[in-house]
Amino acid sequence: MEKKEYIVTVQGSLGLLALGHIGVRKWREAINNKKKVESKETNASIKKDEKK
Repeated sequence: MEKKEYIVTVQGSLGLLALGHIGVRKWREAINNKKKVESKETNASIKKDEKK
């Protein structure tokens, strides 16, 4: 069987749903990673504002 590479986005897709629980897990990981990145950006901007 040929392996295919999928790009998992926060919006999700029917293709991920078709993969079953693996697709759902990867979709949740994408959401959690986005939250982590947004949190780091917010913390960085707060620290930048505090230095003024």
